[in-house]
Amino acid sequence: MKITKRQLKRIIKEEKRSLLSEGMQEEEALFSALDQYVMALDEDMGYNVPTDQLKAEVLNFIDGYFEDTAYAAEQAEREEGLTR
Repeated sequence: MKITKRQLKRIIKEEKRSLLSEGMQEEEALFSALDQYVMALDEDMGYNVPTDQLKAEVLNFIDGYFEDTAYAAEQAEREEGLTR
């Protein structure tokens, strides 16, 4: 089945629009989750915590996430090396 250049352009535009829409939904979900986390953190820390302090706690959490992820990847590589 042949398609014309016009049809191909339309298909590409539709796919691009779809991917951008999905990306926006994921971004909105991330912001929503982050908002809930910050509100819970503020509550745990005693309410009306200065923004800089909340930001530092969130960044520490994110750093920990990446450290844990890197550690898990290293462990998986070690385990894979042992099973070969």
